[in-house]
Amino acid sequence: MTVLPLGRLPRPPARRAAPHRLIVAIVLILPLALIFGSLAGFAIGRIAAPPTSYRDQRLAEITAELGRIDGDYLLASGDSHVARWHAREFCGLPVVNAGVDGATAGDTDALLAQIALPRPPRAIILTVGTNDANRKRFRDPPQAVIRFGEAFRPLLRRLSHTADLVVVTGVPAIDVSQVDGFSAEAATAIGASAETTCRASTSCRVAKSFNADDPLTDGLHLADYGHAYERIAPALCPALANRRPPSPAASQNADARRP
Repeated sequence: MTVLPLGRLPRPPARRAAPHRLIVAIVLILPLALIFGSLAGFAIGRIAAPPTSYRDQRLAEITAELGRIDGDYLLASGDSHVARWHAREFCGLPVVNAGVDGATAGDTDALLAQIALPRPPRAIILTVGTNDANRKRFRDPPQAVIRFGEAFRPLLRRLSHTADLVVVTGVPAIDVSQVDGFSAEAATAIGASAETTCRASTSCRVAKSFNADDPLTDGLHLADYGHAYERIAPALCPALANRRPPSPAASQNADARRP
């Protein structure tokens, strides 16, 4: 047996592989950590950001359409009956469709209060009242008519301050055998209330667009809105021809009179 002198014991080999493995691990893990962190942040941002509501989406679409209008135009406002009328032109003028599915008279008033018009429209076509006849909104038909009137009167004032002519089309009939939750009695009474309020205003004209025998697709909506709205042309188009387009000063005065 060989005895080594004291102080000359063999040294263990140096561990040079450990730092190398650490560097390799950092190089591989760091990009993955950055990627997963970015994805997590994106997911959190998606969760935290509130979704865009249908109403806000429609408001943005209407505002964009108004921005593309150069010159005179007609404004169609109200509920899904208006929204499903796809006319781009009527009485020789472009149509800006501001209809919103599910809108009541109060909803329509609130939406129009947020819309900045580039100039007053030559006329406003208004169809509203069906959603005010939804049974979840009232106890009985007389109450539905009262609530509708309370919302419709300020709406009509707003529209009358915005345009020299407002055309109220009436409310389509409801087939309760096809749809639940709506009152045909309330819808009929609401339509009559809208017409009575319109006739009391010098700037409003009743031009019925809907007939009781118009084919419906689901108990609420018409199969052919183009044909239905054509019925108001004899009342609206000659009236537009006899009226001068509003001046920019009239637009400013209209804005000043808005409630």
